[in-house]
Amino acid sequence: MTSESALALGPPTPDVPGDGSISAIADLVRRIVNARRGLSRTEVVSWVSQFVDDPDSVEAAARVGGVIDALCELKDIGYGTMRGEPVLVALPERRIALPDGTVVALGDHGTLVGTGCERLFPEVAGGATESLVEVLASFDEPVPLSGHRALEPIGRWTGDDPMPAALRRALSLGGAFDPVDQKWSMSEENASFLNEWFNLKTSDPSSQVAEPDEGQMRVAHAPAGSRIIVEAGPGSGKTHVACERVISLVQDEGLAPSRILLLSFTRIAVAEIRDRIGRRLHDMPNAAALQIRTFDSFAARLLAVSGVYAAGGHDASIRAATRLMRSDNPLVADAIGLLEHVVIDEAQDLVGDRKEMCEALLALLDPSCGITVFGDFAQSIYGYQHRGAEGSTLLAEIAKHADVTCDQLECDHRTRTKALKEMFRSVRETLKDDPVGSRDGYFRIREQICTAAVENDVTRFAVHASTTGGLILTRSRRGLFTAAEQMRAVGRSFRLRLPDRPPRVEAWIGALLGGLPSATRMSQNDFRSIYEALSPAPWRNLDECWEILLDLDASGREDISVGNIAEGLADPPLELLSDHEGSSGPLLSTIHAIKGREAERVMLLLARAPYGDQVNWAEEARTLYVGATRASTELRTGWINPRKFYTTGEPERFWAARPDHRLMEIGLEGDLVDWTEFVRSSHVVDEVNLISNIWRAANDEPRAAAYLDAESRLVLRVGDHDGTAIGCLSDSFVDLMQSLRKAEPESALPEVVAGIPVVGATTVVVPGRSGEAPSLALMPLLGGFASIPR
Repeated sequence: MTSESALALGPPTPDVPGDGSISAIADLVRRIVNARRGLSRTEVVSWVSQFVDDPDSVEAAARVGGVIDALCELKDIGYGTMRGEPVLVALPERRIALPDGTVVALGDHGTLVGTGCERLFPEVAGGATESLVEVLASFDEPVPLSGHRALEPIGRWTGDDPMPAALRRALSLGGAFDPVDQKWSMSEENASFLNEWFNLKTSDPSSQVAEPDEGQMRVAHAPAGSRIIVEAGPGSGKTHVACERVISLVQDEGLAPSRILLLSFTRIAVAEIRDRIGRRLHDMPNAAALQIRTFDSFAARLLAVSGVYAAGGHDASIRAATRLMRSDNPLVADAIGLLEHVVIDEAQDLVGDRKEMCEALLALLDPSCGITVFGDFAQSIYGYQHRGAEGSTLLAEIAKHADVTCDQLECDHRTRTKALKEMFRSVRETLKDDPVGSRDGYFRIREQICTAAVENDVTRFAVHASTTGGLILTRSRRGLFTAAEQMRAVGRSFRLRLPDRPPRVEAWIGALLGGLPSATRMSQNDFRSIYEALSPAPWRNLDECWEILLDLDASGREDISVGNIAEGLADPPLELLSDHEGSSGPLLSTIHAIKGREAERVMLLLARAPYGDQVNWAEEARTLYVGATRASTELRTGWINPRKFYTTGEPERFWAARPDHRLMEIGLEGDLVDWTEFVRSSHVVDEVNLISNIWRAANDEPRAAAYLDAESRLVLRVGDHDGTAIGCLSDSFVDLMQSLRKAEPESALPEVVAGIPVVGATTVVVPGRSGEAPSLALMPLLGGFASIPR
């Protein structure tokens, strides 16, 4: 291309509309650039400006320049310099598929937007070369626009800050967008997609309180002494009814809060129930005395008040608590005998040790004590944990009791489409008709689920427009790790839910107050000083943080105490808890780990069907049902081929063999020594400085490594051998690692365990010495796989 031939402009092309609209300007720019292949930007602006209906030539040039910038930003036309002068060049054609099914063209396509349309890019027929997800991901990570309102199909940018480039690009492709006036118009489907991509929260119809149905009212207001099993299918409002049951027992039946016990599986579920009930009973005296616990924390609490210590984790505590309740200990019998009502959640999944603990608990109750047990035969998916007594769940055992009656929550309050509503019903009937399970029944249910899906057989789920939000579910953890790898490979943001991980309490609390003595008090001005000094800054603003701390302190004073905050975090409020890694994008999880959740959009990733003589077809079918019934509006199915992993240890963790090393899953609860043990080591000189280093690592999310020290401990460091120490691998992790390496007893540890991902941090409560209140600290959170030398 020469400067003379490339930059010379002839008369305007007669068939190009020249009405001065954004689309007309874009058509003019594209036509001349694609015809000449390379042109001076200055002359293009000058030539096109004469067709803009604006008497102010400066304003006209600015408008044309804005359109050119938008076209260049999305690589509709290219740009560069020649002999120091900016030039515009033609680029090959690309076709972008939008979430609403429209395909728009970029590059040298020869198609006009035409009059009467305000799009920058023309709609075209035929197949697409890439999706909008792929285009946006190729530029950078999605930019969460927290604090901004959700995008409406028709709108205008009203933020005080300039519109982020990522949003400008997305709006330009998604509909009619004026890059100068920053106004847009697009379909509802595309607006919904962009709200999910940029993490803009819209009002959720499911969060609106609906009138309770007859079944819900009947269960919630049953007499206090009733002993009932409540069959609660997906979407039947079980959590709502459990909360209303407790509220009714206190308000209507006059039971003392301290004599009501509610047990559920997860910390998040317990925090949600506690939060809902607390807001309703906030004026009720002693409402905080309600015993709302996970099964594990109930066992630990029972052992603690009885002065019994059990080493070995949650399962050991469960077994020890069961032995204690069966030991004829009069103190334990008296304490449990004082209970007036017990609520047990998810009874269909209570098998093995937890089932036996609940049976021991129920055996000690006074005959007048009421029982409400929630369960659902169709969602029983944990039988694999205790194959020795197939079908023996707490739900099945309690159903045999003569003093127990059965009730049912029959209304579906979740689904918003006829297809999903029918699938919820029909699959449930199929499961009832085939309780033992069969291969044919499994495939029949799989077919029923696919019939209800809006799309099936999605192979490239990682770049599918629907997976900007919602849930992506797999049958196995092997599938989950494979799905996460595919999302990372295309640069997609996502959240990851894994079981057996430490609780995640918002890290800014430990970052700001960690390392301070429990007796420390501070005013709002004192807190402002440490808040403004923290780098990187917390994602919550100063006033929001201060209000949360005042609530946790609960003293009613205008200042806060570190000890009070620590005590308030013994049972963290729901708003401060998270059960997943990551902050934006879809939530990836196994079906087993996602129970109790729902989402408008669900991508259910199917794999090859199980095979062999030992397949529990009934449980496999129920697992698919649980996954599919997480969807309220859109269900899709996709395909995944899980990578090969092996398992080891208890709780189970994954590992994979490599030629010169092994990859071992890391980040489970107990993989790092606790705070107290680590700060006693020679690697910690200043606790506050250590916390600052952990905070930076949590925000940077680097790859750390564990280096062997002089005392044969593997110390977690950021950087090289002399880098910042942020933790220490526990003896239990090291023992498991050595067994995986097939190392002889007393053999030397490896010099380095590399490639350990730091995925965040959590605030931890540090127990005080005798007579002292607890204090706070910050611990790193690990994830992924560590590289273990052979």
